[in-house]
Amino acid sequence: MKILFVAAEVDPWVKTGGLADVAGALPAALCVAGHDVRVVMPRYRVMRERDVPVEGPVAATFLPVGEWAEEMRVWRLAVGTTPTWLLDIPAAFERAAIYGEKDDHRRFILFARGVLAFMQHQREVDGWLPDVVHTHDWHAALVPNYLRTYYAYTFGQVASVFTIHNLAYQGACSPAVMALAGLADPGHVENTMGPRIAGSFNFMARGIRFSDVITTVSPTYAREIMTHDYGEGLDGLLRARADRVMGVLNGIDTALYDPATDANIAEPFSATDMAGKAVCKAALQREVGLVVEPERPLLGVVSRLVEQKGFELLDAVLPWILRHTNAQLVLLGSGQASLERAFRSHAAANRGSVAVRTGFDAALAQRIYAGSDAFVMPSRFEPCGLGQMIALRYGAVPIVRATGGLADTVQEGFEGNGFVFHPFDAQHLADAIRRALVTYQDTKGWAMLRARGMAEDNSWGHAAAQYGRLYAHAMRLVGG
Repeated sequence: MKILFVAAEVDPWVKTGGLADVAGALPAALCVAGHDVRVVMPRYRVMRERDVPVEGPVAATFLPVGEWAEEMRVWRLAVGTTPTWLLDIPAAFERAAIYGEKDDHRRFILFARGVLAFMQHQREVDGWLPDVVHTHDWHAALVPNYLRTYYAYTFGQVASVFTIHNLAYQGACSPAVMALAGLADPGHVENTMGPRIAGSFNFMARGIRFSDVITTVSPTYAREIMTHDYGEGLDGLLRARADRVMGVLNGIDTALYDPATDANIAEPFSATDMAGKAVCKAALQREVGLVVEPERPLLGVVSRLVEQKGFELLDAVLPWILRHTNAQLVLLGSGQASLERAFRSHAAANRGSVAVRTGFDAALAQRIYAGSDAFVMPSRFEPCGLGQMIALRYGAVPIVRATGGLADTVQEGFEGNGFVFHPFDAQHLADAIRRALVTYQDTKGWAMLRARGMAEDNSWGHAAAQYGRLYAHAMRLVGG
């Protein structure tokens, strides 16, 4: 099957979040599964400044945007295992920022136009036309809209799959942008979406309305976004297309995240030889300034400190943990200034029991996974989540709220792999931590719990097989 994979960021070339992880790993896994995959992304200034090796330009054209036209050149990456092309549109991407510019709507209209121009070039030059175009998040959401309107005759029965990584980011802007994009009625969908969205031009809504299949990054999140509480104003549109909405869990790179081979941790270990886990715990305690006491349970956190992640609950619960248990906490993250201050205050008042590092350090993150006994993710919502999967791989038992991908990957009970709370409040988080700490005292039971998590298959190969079936389904539905 021929797949064109379209994303605004791809690891390791440009990364601001989880979208890049997916766009870097899933195409490679699909190639291993036998699919013919080509990736297309913007060429940002940072890639040029880092001298990312490229070949070309292999093509050049002009892209319409409103009454103007902007130049685009196409380059091919000269490194990496998955064939990847870069759309070099100086008017859109020759700047320091990846996102957050005042003209983001114009930038990603140009990107979508560029993808369609690239498809035409590929067909004309080497006869390659995808069976499925797989687009990601609002930045690429106009591609399926164009496929079903202006380019319906040009590309015929090319199927489209649109993946929502986080519904909160939609690319909503002024209705005047419709004319800039060249999308007037009968393509208008925004006025059907309720008072929060009506009257705007909404990139995400366009992807939902015009794609043959809509996916999210976990089955539970696929159900959640069709409700008022999680739908971000688009739940009505999603319910109208409920038969096309599906959830596929992301995977993790099991070669990168492997405690048996990880060069960033103090001592390797595996599910069959856990001796190195204790060495990693002691080394982590020393590194971050915690008291080195092997019997004390160590709770780990690696996260952005933002409202979505629910760390105001842990802030509220931490005094209880420190007064009534002997647990330690190590936290690595950054984000909301008030949360950073709160956790630094906890660390200053409880030296030896709480350690906080702000910012992000990938190597330290892996040492936290390897050295922690349990891993805390109290998310308000979590489309998929990778932290809990990495924690399972490293034998750090997850303590999570039952939402999105956390609910799909962590279960509590006799055959479970972690601890789960449901209502979003501090007391229920405290109860889940208490259950975990009680279980930790049962050495044999904790070892069995940890071993079940380490044995799970959360690889991209598993996800790629599911996407292969989903692509075939989209091809059957095309244009319906």
